[in-house]
Amino acid sequence: MALNNYDEDPFDREDFQEEESTPEPEKKPGNRTFLTILIVLGLIFLMALLALLIFAPKYIASQRAAQLEEAALINAANTATAMAGIVQQEQLETQQALTAIALTPTAAPTNTPVIAGATHTPVVAGSGLSPEELATVAALQTQMAAQGTAPVSGVVTPTELPDAGFMDDIGLPTMAGLAVLLIVIIVFSRHLRLSSR
Repeated sequence: MALNNYDEDPFDREDFQEEESTPEPEKKPGNRTFLTILIVLGLIFLMALLALLIFAPKYIASQRAAQLEEAALINAANTATAMAGIVQQEQLETQQALTAIALTPTAAPTNTPVIAGATHTPVVAGSGLSPEELATVAALQTQMAAQGTAPVSGVVTPTELPDAGFMDDIGLPTMAGLAVLLIVIIVFSRHLRLSSR
């Protein structure tokens, strides 16, 4: 028995006697105000969710239509601006070509035989014009030169603040109203919690 020095029952099993069960104290009735508020808030949440499901597609569709209309107006304005730039560039090139033709040196007059038939001779700018017409041509050339000196880059400088962002869509009064509403909810819930004790 030298090697068997352990108990036959390795677990200390004791006979447990059932103690007399004590009656449980009566539970206080639940806080009906809290449950009522919880149900009301749940109903408000469900109604808001239902209203969102009903009205959101209509609102999104009208907003999308307004965005498409605005994009079409912007594209039309950009097209008109580009066309005006092309027309102005063509006018500038035409004026420069006419100026270059007028400034090219001509050969000295020679004796040419006169032909008896009438011919159509094109009028070159600056030759055979009255002083009023010359003044008009000079004024047009001055205007075209002034327009040609302006930088012709695609950089547009903004003339007003952008109309984008959270505050532009929602607005400061709405944000202030929501902040006040949340503070009222916090105060009301604290009051309910403290009144239930």
